[in-house]
Amino acid sequence: MSEIVVAIDFSSCSVNALKYSVKIANAYQANITLVNVCKPCSDESVYPDTKDAHYVEAEKRLKEMVSDFAPQLNGEMRYKIREGKVYSEIVNEAKYNDAILLIAGTHGISGFEEYFIGSNAYRLVSLSPCPMITIRTMFQKKDFKKILLPIDSSTETRQKTNFAVEIATKLGAEVRILGVYNTGLRDIRKRIKNYAHQVKTIFEKKGIKSSIDFAEGKKASGIILDYIGIHDMDMVVMMSDKDSGTMIIGNEAQRVINHAPVPVVSIHPIPTSSSNFTFSGT
Repeated sequence: MSEIVVAIDFSSCSVNALKYSVKIANAYQANITLVNVCKPCSDESVYPDTKDAHYVEAEKRLKEMVSDFAPQLNGEMRYKIREGKVYSEIVNEAKYNDAILLIAGTHGISGFEEYFIGSNAYRLVSLSPCPMITIRTMFQKKDFKKILLPIDSSTETRQKTNFAVEIATKLGAEVRILGVYNTGLRDIRKRIKNYAHQVKTIFEKKGIKSSIDFAEGKKASGIILDYIGIHDMDMVVMMSDKDSGTMIIGNEAQRVINHAPVPVVSIHPIPTSSSNFTFSGT
């Protein structure tokens, strides 16, 4: 079976993320591996080494979570405690398991005072070897029925279509294709319109219910966030907007991850020969 890796720091947001991870894993007929990271203590630290205490407490909590959530999962649920940098170890576990998805909660702080949102979350999104889903604590919907797929003028923007087809099929959701106009240039707006209709054709061929809307504003992130709120969307699929050779995703992508009230799926763009892009596929 396929594998989904879920980052756990025992905060309320990571527990909420696990709840929805079970729904997604059942849709994919996948197993789940929970990953908690214990930070190593420096040899030169004047503070006592709490690694052993962390491991014992983490293992206890992970066993409790498996006991609570495993009965709801069609596949298997296991856990792993790793030692090192939070983002590196979670990414390594996803690579080791050849995970199809990496899922993490956002805006949570654990009893071990480690944020997943902030530098760790952004690095997770940037370095994840597979599509990553970030889920905020405030998200409390029953199902994923409406998925938003923003389209801009970049050459990469259509790359996320195949994943959108896959997850919409698995979850039984409809897709709203949103043409994002953040420029008045006629040629660019025409390109966005053409891309949106090309993507819709793909959904039609796959038998997925879809529709096209267009919206405009100064920033792509603002357009997306406004649309999510107005149309009560359940998920948004976008590109990570990661600068080549860096570990940090762009400001626009960060803003969507930080402020979207729904789960955000981030997918890395595959470099193309064209350098003409706006939001790296939004």
